[in-house]
Amino acid sequence: MRQITISGNLGKDPQINTTQNGMEVANFSVAVRKSRPDDGGNYGTDWFRCSVWGKRAATIERFFHKGSHVTVTGTFELDEYDGNPQLNVNVTDFDLPDNKTQASDNQFDNGDDSIDISDDDLPF
Repeated sequence: MRQITISGNLGKDPQINTTQNGMEVANFSVAVRKSRPDDGGNYGTDWFRCSVWGKRAATIERFFHKGSHVTVTGTFELDEYDGNPQLNVNVTDFDLPDNKTQASDNQFDNGDDSIDISDDDLPF
């Protein structure tokens, strides 16, 4: 099976459509920054068109928004559109993006990598 995992950011909010038989599909694009610059020092972007079918489409619509960092896994097909190659991914698994607006009990979620620990807190 041909499988791919993509980690990047959504270019816009997912679009939800319903087929004639009532099946929902969420369509969205994920932008991935290239790891190497071109001759001019600019990093390009690869775009991946993704689809999620069924009940999970509503989850995508609820949690994925423009700019969200996402990681998706799925099967893929390479097509051509207007003479350009296009990779379409049928998403089979995804990680929900971090929601920074929700309150968290994790002391590391404040953006500061350091914590204060006194000698009395150490077990040795």
